[in-house]
Amino acid sequence: MHYLVPRSNWLPSFKQSLLLVFFTVAGVVYAQNQLPQTEIKPKDADAVRFAADALEPFGASFASVPPPTADQAKVLIYRVGPKAIGSPANIYIDKRYHASLLRGAYSEFCTLPGQASLLAVLDDAQKMHTGKHAPANPWTFQTGQTLFLKVEETGQLSEVRSEQALRELNSTALQTHTVSRSPRVQECKVLPPPVVQAAAPVPAPAPVPVPVPVVQPIRSEPAPVRPPVPRLYALESDALFDFGKTQLRAKAYNEIEIMAQKLRQDFSKVERIRVVGHSDAIGQPAANIKLSFERAQVVADQLKERGIRPTKGFQIEGEGSRQLIKVNCGNAATPVNKLCHAPNRRVDIVVTGAKR
Repeated sequence: MHYLVPRSNWLPSFKQSLLLVFFTVAGVVYAQNQLPQTEIKPKDADAVRFAADALEPFGASFASVPPPTADQAKVLIYRVGPKAIGSPANIYIDKRYHASLLRGAYSEFCTLPGQASLLAVLDDAQKMHTGKHAPANPWTFQTGQTLFLKVEETGQLSEVRSEQALRELNSTALQTHTVSRSPRVQECKVLPPPVVQAAAPVPAPAPVPVPVPVVQPIRSEPAPVRPPVPRLYALESDALFDFGKTQLRAKAYNEIEIMAQKLRQDFSKVERIRVVGHSDAIGQPAANIKLSFERAQVVADQLKERGIRPTKGFQIEGEGSRQLIKVNCGNAATPVNKLCHAPNRRVDIVVTGAKR
């Protein structure tokens, strides 16, 4: 059944509704502009500071490729510049995450001999991180040999000759802001120095007696001790926390346990640990700084519970969205934007100490 509303009664009601909506929206906007901006001040200024220096995703510039040992193969994957932190290419080894390779960066690792499939996926966040299921090319790793793989801007991963690779690698730098999840990846062993066979001694002529001058001893200054170089590790926040939360997920405890074991394996003595939280750009900047700091505090507490005790303590920092790895993502809290910002949600662990 249909009911007809008289035109004379309906039209004024509609105009009144429009006016009511307009003045309501105008009032909300005015109120927001008049609110004072809040500033988060940590309670303990000695234990908490927000770092002014950014964590650089690019390490040292490429110099050379030392040969692998007789029981390992070396793989070097690179992407030509200019250096940029946007649009990473995710590298997968047997469908396991290895790195988010940026333009102008390279990743180097060693592995045992055998065969594995490698795949490069551009803008994997736009594919909802399902790119690892795409067909991948197999490569064979041979002991004592180095394999050079180049990420083309079409997304293709191709093997190149060493001459071309070394020429193009001169404009790249080591990528340091991600941690490989592939069980194939190993640290490269160092070759022992070559043994130089000493030549047979030549008989010297009979010495001629010479007066021995008196030499005053020279006091040499001790060589300056170089401070240890910090090492960066990264944990994906999405593997530890639900979106916008600071409580650990169930599987996060295993991720932190793996990180604690890796620190004990890599360092004979840990001097200092900086734990730096990072968020995406969704939401208010002040709230994101607070969220990233609280997440970093949770990770540091978990490392303490697992016996990681640096001699100079932990340093907790929250950067919020000030150091984005991936840019050009929307700031509205939509599923697409959350996926796009996934690389930006992370907890960096910077360790200074004596390496094994």
